[in-house]
Amino acid sequence: MSIVQNIKKTINYSKKNGYKEAALAAWERMTARYYADYTYETPKEEELKRQREDRTLEPISFSLIVPAFETHRNHLTDLIESCLAQTYGNWELILADGSETQEVSAVMSQYEDSRIHYVRLQENGGISENTNQALAYATGDYCGLVDHDDILTPDALYEMARAITEAVSEGKEKPVLLYSDEDKCDAQGNHFYDPHIKQDFNLDLLLTNNYICHLCVVETAWIQKLQIRRQYDGAQDYDLVLRIVSSLMLKEKENSNSGRVEDYICHVPKVLYHWRCHEGSTADNPQSKMYAYEAGRKALADFTFRMGWKADIRHNKHLGFYRIAYRNDVLIHREDLAAVGGFVVHAGKIASGCYRGQPRVYAGYMNRMDLYQNVNYLDIRNLEVNKAYFDVYEEVTGHPYECTFAAYTSAPLPQWIRELTPEQLERLNKKLSHKLQAKGARLLLDPEAVRKL
Repeated sequence: MSIVQNIKKTINYSKKNGYKEAALAAWERMTARYYADYTYETPKEEELKRQREDRTLEPISFSLIVPAFETHRNHLTDLIESCLAQTYGNWELILADGSETQEVSAVMSQYEDSRIHYVRLQENGGISENTNQALAYATGDYCGLVDHDDILTPDALYEMARAITEAVSEGKEKPVLLYSDEDKCDAQGNHFYDPHIKQDFNLDLLLTNNYICHLCVVETAWIQKLQIRRQYDGAQDYDLVLRIVSSLMLKEKENSNSGRVEDYICHVPKVLYHWRCHEGSTADNPQSKMYAYEAGRKALADFTFRMGWKADIRHNKHLGFYRIAYRNDVLIHREDLAAVGGFVVHAGKIASGCYRGQPRVYAGYMNRMDLYQNVNYLDIRNLEVNKAYFDVYEEVTGHPYECTFAAYTSAPLPQWIRELTPEQLERLNKKLSHKLQAKGARLLLDPEAVRKL
């Protein structure tokens, strides 16, 4: 991120959260420097050649769906050329053009590849409606949602096809949705920075922001059935992902043999998409589309309604991020959670778990230290256990369950916990967390629940 971008971000953040919070955020960006030395490297030609010649993949076809509106000629050309450069050739590009001018049409007329389809719309219906118009022509097994000014890496569709092939060959569920890591590029498409290195599917992290984003491909049958909803323009992709997730979760609840939502969503841990930054783009200037954040909040509210969770959705202090404010205890609404826990802080630093050693005043990479998320480790010094799992707690600890969750109690820790050595505490935390997850339940980290030692 450039100095100018950092200054803009700090000013906007201070307007929203005050100068103290802005100063801390600026200090973190300067000192933590998450992936500051990142550079994108295109796969070597030998690897690209191997991918082109690979005949071991399932015959999976992709429809790349692109809603276009007055797209800059060079940006659109870059996108099309990145499609033509794919090492996996079983794809079609469907571009629905809602422009008033002939700029997009002029670019499209230069391409005679039979895989490229141009749909001239009678009028501009907005991004959701234009996307639906393109979806009507899709014939692929999967649809990839692509912005009209972004760039695919040459191995993008190959890696998606490989992930699907591996899942099927290993006897796993066929993925409904796949997503990759991504980065940003400058307006010229030459400089790559700010990689978003994503987690494998994390339900509660998704319920704070659309971290799935780009590149995302969805089974065509699903997306053609659900469609893109125009009332969520600006966050229409987030709404789609949330509706897919809720459908899978409700199916799991009705039929325990249907598989968990995690079984149907696949993370491909490679940067396969370059999100172009230019004046006015959300990637470069989050303030440019404030309406999108409100649309995201409404999409999340719709998700909680469908799931039957009584909760309110509020904006997080970070633009584009949210927090579900559950009415009463989160464990009352969430049967899928075995426990909820928070941070244990000593001398200003987090004392345990995946963020051990980090200053508590930091927001963390992609603001994750300020967000609800599912984790593999919780600390018994700041923990509430779902009553359905009291027996697991008592089996592992040898003591009756007692809530230590800082959001609900400020009472001193039980004597037996205070007497544990650091080594004993670590072993106990790992064992309890593992046993709870082995029951098929999730662990929830709430960063706002802090116990200071």
